[in-house]
Amino acid sequence: MAFIRVFKTPKHNKFDYNPMYWSPEKEDLQERLESVEKSKTGDPEAIKARIGRGLRHRTAGISSETRGFRTRQVQKSNRTLVIVLVALMVGALLLLFYLAPIIQEATETTI
Repeated sequence: MAFIRVFKTPKHNKFDYNPMYWSPEKEDLQERLESVEKSKTGDPEAIKARIGRGLRHRTAGISSETRGFRTRQVQKSNRTLVIVLVALMVGALLLLFYLAPIIQEATETTI
C-alpha cells in the first residue's frame, strides 16, 4: 500500500560559497601603484588622489601620537576618581564610628 503525498517535500538547497581572502595591505599597494602610473601621465585626478592619500597618512600619524595623551588623561581621571572614593569611604567610616555612640546614647535616654 503506497502513501499518497498531499504535499511534496522540499529538496535541500545547495549553497555554493567560495570564501575570498582580502588583504588591505595588498589593496593599498595596488592603489598606490595605479596612482603612480596615472600621475606619470599627468592626470589631475591622480594628483588629487595622491595628495589626499598623503594627508590621510599624515593625520593617522598624529592620531597615534595623541592616543598616548588620551591614555594619560584617562589614567589621571581614574586615579582622581579612586582617591575621591577612598576619601569618601574613610569619611563615612569615621562619622559612623564617632557619631554612632552619640546617636545610640541619645536614643537610649529618650526611651
